[in-house]
Amino acid sequence: MFEFDIDAVLRAGEEVVDEIEVFVLTFEDISLEQREMAIAAVSEHGGTSIYIRTVSCDRIGVSATSDPTRWEDCLAAAVSSAKFAEPVMGWKGLPDPMILPNGDDPFDPNLSIDPDMAASLLLRMNEGAGMHPEARVVTACVSLLKGTSTLANSHGVWYERDMTDISLGLDAIVDGSTGYECDSSPFLSRIDPEKIGEKTAFLSVASRNGVAIPIEKRDVVLSEHVVDSLILKLFMEAVNGKNVITGKSVFAGKLGEMVTDPSISISDVPMDPLGNSMRKFDTEGTFTSRCDILENGVLSSFLYDCKTATQASTASTGHAFRGGNGATYISPHCLRVSGSVGDVTREPCLFVHDVIGAHTANPLTGEFSVEVANAFLMEDGELVQSVKKAMIAGNVFEILQQIDGVSAEIKVFNSAIVPKMRIPSMQVIG
Repeated sequence: MFEFDIDAVLRAGEEVVDEIEVFVLTFEDISLEQREMAIAAVSEHGGTSIYIRTVSCDRIGVSATSDPTRWEDCLAAAVSSAKFAEPVMGWKGLPDPMILPNGDDPFDPNLSIDPDMAASLLLRMNEGAGMHPEARVVTACVSLLKGTSTLANSHGVWYERDMTDISLGLDAIVDGSTGYECDSSPFLSRIDPEKIGEKTAFLSVASRNGVAIPIEKRDVVLSEHVVDSLILKLFMEAVNGKNVITGKSVFAGKLGEMVTDPSISISDVPMDPLGNSMRKFDTEGTFTSRCDILENGVLSSFLYDCKTATQASTASTGHAFRGGNGATYISPHCLRVSGSVGDVTREPCLFVHDVIGAHTANPLTGEFSVEVANAFLMEDGELVQSVKKAMIAGNVFEILQQIDGVSAEIKVFNSAIVPKMRIPSMQVIG
């Protein structure tokens, strides 16, 4: 069996470039897909991916391969790509070794990458859905992953990180009404398959016989799913250092200004024990630490990797992630959203569990118009009536200036821990 030698790559690179970085990801995973009530597909994968970046005369080259035996070709490709890259003026160099923060990796030693464990989780989801026998399970999926990443560079950085991931999802239907729920975590103890199945079936049952609502402005409560996929997604585009530098961010030039409701704060807490990521270092080797992006409505920080930090004449905030081609992109680790906590569904509202078309929102302006899914009229914290096909529209950056409370309940996503949000007078299109 071929054993990949990172030191050999570093030595070879140091002979031809100013700096070299090697990122190695070794993984194994298994996925089960269910259609109706039968397993329709089983897929297993495993292997090692190599990502190489080189720096020559302040020009960064990247390459990647899933065949470790071809690392020399991968290195040559990275060196060649640097020749066509624009120089990063003032490049400060790849990170040096540092003392990493304390804390554990997102790794569960009890997770086994085998069909029996996956099938057991799938069965438990179906059992949960069975609590609402009117609903019919249409599809379900379980994915299990275990991996290790190693980052090394010519400055002496050598960091390793272990990780596991359990992802579950299920959708159901009854009388043309559908429901969907999913969850993921590095830890088996945090996954509740029965709850996922039960909630999915409940949503499909409760969404039957929806009523039409008029075109009007009304108070809307956005679920954690919608806050994560719509509100936070566009907010993070606006604080992405690359977008700030290129002038694509509405927040460019607004550091220190009040940009949201003063009750709202958003921080990135990479080693949050409740999160799913737990990262001591980013994929460039910059150590991670708490980053307060928004403090009581005031914009406090943008997010940078090494390249964008150099271009902005600042320091990397440790937010580099690795793309499929070996290049880095900027992303949060574990966002924490805080605000005025209250019972956001006590007063009458339209509760929106999910939306269709969040990806169509404009990241430059914040404008969006999306279809709601599993939406309900609520009073006194109770679902009163399901709502037929409807849409909500608005501007994310304006919404952030008028939030009327967040819930104490939270949901953990891959890069965020999110509450529900109450938005007053949102445009609803029935």
